[in-house]
Amino acid sequence: MARIYSPLGNIKGSIGNITFSGGAGNNQLRQKIASNGSNTPAQQNTRSRFKLLADLFRKFAGAAQLGLKPQGGKSAYNRFVQQNFVNTQSDAQNVASVDYLKLVLSGGSVEPLSGVSAVLDAVAGKVTVSFADNSNGNTALETDRVKAVLVNKQTGRVVSQADEDVSRADGSVELDDDALTGAQAADLVAYAFAYRADGSDASTTLAAQVA
Repeated sequence: MARIYSPLGNIKGSIGNITFSGGAGNNQLRQKIASNGSNTPAQQNTRSRFKLLADLFRKFAGAAQLGLKPQGGKSAYNRFVQQNFVNTQSDAQNVASVDYLKLVLSGGSVEPLSGVSAVLDAVAGKVTVSFADNSNGNTALETDRVKAVLVNKQTGRVVSQADEDVSRADGSVELDDDALTGAQAADLVAYAFAYRADGSDASTTLAAQVA
């Protein structure tokens, strides 16, 4: 902001994007900042994808906050959006969608699980997520816990184990939910990752189409 001492007295009003104000010959000069109301197709596309990611984070918050520890000044939410923006897209009507088989819920230096698979029992209303015990005493510990989560791609419903997480050595976990009764396996995707028992670190996420 500039101050102008004018022998002409007070100068008020605007000329172009310059505004004068003040009094007693002490005039102040300000530049008006134009508002940005742009709403291009590209911006609409991006906003719809960010909105979808915000909704997904709310649904997967428990798992994502466990698997994506704050890192480099970035919160679990920031890391979730950064990791998954590339896995989203938006159509001509700006309806966003995500590739559920590429969704990232975790990341760190813990050894990933191996042999992850998931099988639906639509009569009992449960999905059994299985994995191999690949403990090695270093990057993969027997005491590592396993978080398993399930999502219905059609309804967006997320199911997680109700009890305490199982360990890497347990080899499987069952996810029960009334909404799984009569469900279609093709609509379901399971995610699993390992994390340290003290919650300090996690592995990358493995996704499996439910059979």
